[in-house]
Amino acid sequence: MRLRKRIIVCLVFGSLMSAHRQTLASGKGRAYESANMSVKDVQRAVQEALNRNPHLLEVSVSSSRGVLSLAGTVAHYQDKIDAETVAAHMPGVRTVRNEILVKTPVLEDPEIEQKVEERLRFARADLGLTFPQIAVQAVKGVVYLTGPVRDSVEHTVVLSLAGSTDGVLSVKDRLSVEPDLLADETTRTRVNKAIYREIHSDPENSRSADIPVKASFANGTVRLMGSISDSEHKDNLLSKVRDVYGVSFVEDALVVRKQPAVMQSSFQHSISPCGGTSISGQEVANANR
Repeated sequence: MRLRKRIIVCLVFGSLMSAHRQTLASGKGRAYESANMSVKDVQRAVQEALNRNPHLLEVSVSSSRGVLSLAGTVAHYQDKIDAETVAAHMPGVRTVRNEILVKTPVLEDPEIEQKVEERLRFARADLGLTFPQIAVQAVKGVVYLTGPVRDSVEHTVVLSLAGSTDGVLSVKDRLSVEPDLLADETTRTRVNKAIYREIHSDPENSRSADIPVKASFANGTVRLMGSISDSEHKDNLLSKVRDVYGVSFVEDALVVRKQPAVMQSSFQHSISPCGGTSISGQEVANANR
């Protein structure tokens, strides 16, 4: 009997939640004039929702004439956007005024550009998501993003990565969604993961977010560019990328930073052919006379 009651309660609750989601999707019931929610109810609900995010604990909510205002401080621009998104999707909210201040470290524009570019290339490289094709320009802390992304998911990720970077006060979206950016997204993801893993297997890069290797894709051909610590890691990386399903050819444009200390002879040292007999540079010169 108890089990039956629980099942009935679950079904009723599920129906109510479904109806509630449909109401939100249709945009109904979002004005303060809702019969079930007063202005204070809406304000309290928004504040509670914001407080669930540890990055939004310094954000306060007020309301006047049907407009919900957000004030306070956050550490990053993306936190400011997140707060507005939470408030705008709460039942009973009609208009949101975002007056939140971004208290982020003050950085010079070139440093901001470098930080954003590094995050776009490496922050989600472990998942195979890198965005070296995005151009970044910072003007007094305002970051302008230009370039193509494959879909709305990548679009959101790029904006979020830039907005959560230290020094960024605002993000201007000039991105374009181009579904044909790469026909086989799985191949690109696998290649980017291979690069990430091989670079981080090198102790020289294990503690750094910087990955000085990037890949471009065209019709099954992968071109690897940048620098790598030594020949061994270069050979390993080329081998792993060639083994990725969907890669038909790999163009090697990598530069090895550490050349092997072999064949580094000079005229200051003796030249020893075979048998241990030393021939000095002066003797060679005399023999040629």
